[in-house]
Amino acid sequence: MARYDLSAEIKKNEKLSDDVFLMTILAPEIARAARPGQFCMLSVNGNLRSDPLLRRPLSIFDSGDSGDISFLYKVTGRGTDILSQKKEGDSLDIIGPLGRGFRLDHSGPRILAGGGMGVAPLHFLAKRLEGAFSVILGAKTKGEILPVVKTFEASAERLLITTEDGSLGEKGLVTAMLEKELCLSKKNVLIHTCGPWPMMRAVHDLTVKFGTRCEASLEAGMACGIGACLGCAVKKTSGGYLHVCKDGPVTDSTEIDWEI
Repeated sequence: MARYDLSAEIKKNEKLSDDVFLMTILAPEIARAARPGQFCMLSVNGNLRSDPLLRRPLSIFDSGDSGDISFLYKVTGRGTDILSQKKEGDSLDIIGPLGRGFRLDHSGPRILAGGGMGVAPLHFLAKRLEGAFSVILGAKTKGEILPVVKTFEASAERLLITTEDGSLGEKGLVTAMLEKELCLSKKNVLIHTCGPWPMMRAVHDLTVKFGTRCEASLEAGMACGIGACLGCAVKKTSGGYLHVCKDGPVTDSTEIDWEI
């Protein structure tokens, strides 16, 4: 699998809401090789070249023939705050594409269920899928997902929105809406999910209840992104551990021990 380590130019770093940004980088080699569900490691150096030392893993939000690759991210700490201050024309070091992506060869119906910044890899997947599929997007407030809702409207057959405070769409949780959809769904539905761990655990529980399959895109802190540091270990149901960077981030939800 092709993987690149290079310095790339930032084309845009748009502020979409109070703390959500969309960064677009010119990296044709990575853009051509990227598959939905994969991620990249981005340097977020401030004034000092080695501070912060560790790169940030970010899911690929979009990638196209233009050679651009984009990342949706939320400012949650010092590293992402530095990243949010990058300007057009700046350059940064990037490694990618990394990890295992979503299945594209499933012939039955699909539901994409994302929460918070977990909508990022699902956006790339939605652009690459052929045929009809449903999308459920959830967040705490409309500010987290409103900027990306329109980008899903063009690809999804059904787009359902839910927010915990009721500021956009139906008030409630992604899993409540997903359970309603599964009651109406045909057999052989495949669910793709990404978001906070408790949400994905609840999604997995629903797939067990309804006898469907689920691919979960895991989020984890990591130092290297290539399986060297072993810092992103997740316990498996079969014993031992998988590593999100090289065994995931997308994995069958039945492989994960969700009781942690």
